[in-house]
Amino acid sequence: MKAKKIIIAEFKHETNTFCKEKTGVYEYEKKYIKTGKEVIDYFQNTKTEIGGFIDVCTKENYEIIPVIAAQASPGGVVTHEMFEMVKSSIINTLNRETEIDGILLALHGAMVLENHPDGEGLLLESIRETVGGKIPVIATLDLHANITERMIAHVNGLFPYDFYPHTDMYERGYEAASTLVGIIKNNIKPVLKMNKLPLLAPPLRSDEKPNIDFLRMAHEWEKNKKVVSVSIAAGFPYADIYDAGLSVIVQTNNDVKLAQQIVDHMTREIMSRHKEIVQQTLPIEEAIRIGMDATEIPIVLADVSDNTGAGSPGDGTELLKKLIEMKAKNVGFASIYDPETVNLVLNSDVGNNINVILGGKSNYNLGDPIKVIANVKTITDGKFINKGPMMGSVLNNTGRTVVLDINGIEVIVTETRFQPYDPELFRRSGIEPKDKQILVVKSIAHYRAAYGEFAKQMIDVNTPGLAPPNIKNLALKNVRRPIFPLDDVF
Repeated sequence: MKAKKIIIAEFKHETNTFCKEKTGVYEYEKKYIKTGKEVIDYFQNTKTEIGGFIDVCTKENYEIIPVIAAQASPGGVVTHEMFEMVKSSIINTLNRETEIDGILLALHGAMVLENHPDGEGLLLESIRETVGGKIPVIATLDLHANITERMIAHVNGLFPYDFYPHTDMYERGYEAASTLVGIIKNNIKPVLKMNKLPLLAPPLRSDEKPNIDFLRMAHEWEKNKKVVSVSIAAGFPYADIYDAGLSVIVQTNNDVKLAQQIVDHMTREIMSRHKEIVQQTLPIEEAIRIGMDATEIPIVLADVSDNTGAGSPGDGTELLKKLIEMKAKNVGFASIYDPETVNLVLNSDVGNNINVILGGKSNYNLGDPIKVIANVKTITDGKFINKGPMMGSVLNNTGRTVVLDINGIEVIVTETRFQPYDPELFRRSGIEPKDKQILVVKSIAHYRAAYGEFAKQMIDVNTPGLAPPNIKNLALKNVRRPIFPLDDVF
């Protein structure tokens, strides 16, 4: 019997519309653009969605047609050129290949284009128009997807991550691909229901209340054999679009009534606790003092607002400046995005003292550049493989990367914007994170998955940035109203 033929592609971006710089081909190339067989070579045996796709298709002896995998660091709107390049690659493949049995896509769900607010919706619409209504299209999404009616209209299934930090990428990919198999074998006739709640949620962890309670409810519903999945997509509040916000998605096997029942139940439960959906942070000086006074180490301080993983530039200096002023010692700091300083260091040698003007170059008022004499500790190519629970075995590249020692504060300075969610960045830079009094990471929650295995305390710090925990601090103009916390929704 002829093998089933499955198209696989990835196109991801988490767009922060408050970031002025556009995300084009160059920005994607700095992370990765893989085509054809490169997609399989890069993702096979990794804890990613495509890793899950590959394993299911291999188990079923399906033929995989890998098209493209493209991802850039979160940032400003995606250019028309970049979108058309990826879309054309997928559509051309669909037109060229015959007898396609299914399509698996790894998307984000918060892509905003320079000329349209719903990148994923446009892509899915184009795919559906090309293949017609009979070919099943299944997509995975980030937990922070801003799900739109256009996305829903053109898929047979959507599978957002359950967890934040996103430690279940592989599981959601495997689940999505398994559902596609069920559809192909006519064992599943998917029904998809979605409700958009009037909530703009900050990026809250899934293992703390109230989110952990909502997730347990979803998993309880999933024990019903007629239920394919129950998901809560928290949304991405830093994309100022009409459809930003939290969604409930329910998928059943040919049971419309049950799907609607679950959507209504989950909606009521979440809305009854909507005022709990807020993030708590500590002032910079208070957080540093806790770290300096701690007897059990390391203490992790998270620069949550300047998280490159949410589109902030990653060169904010307020936390580093205060560490220097307070004479903190034995600190590992990850990281400052500053290609100019990296180039300066590369003209020096390890062990030399040099004058640097560090960070604060992005014109977002995230702290002034720090003028200081620093000692060059290490110089690396910035390449390392994740060993933690999130995106395990994936190769990262921070560009040429250096470590500057500023009176006992070892600062990792990178050539590209990067979220330090895996401690291997420290180790690749010659720093053992477990030995530090204080570790600073520019990350909201992803770092907690790996650093939580050895950190004695993890503290979210109130810093300036393009991803503030307090949603009211955003100059939002396009979101639906009324919406919490901008309005009293009741």
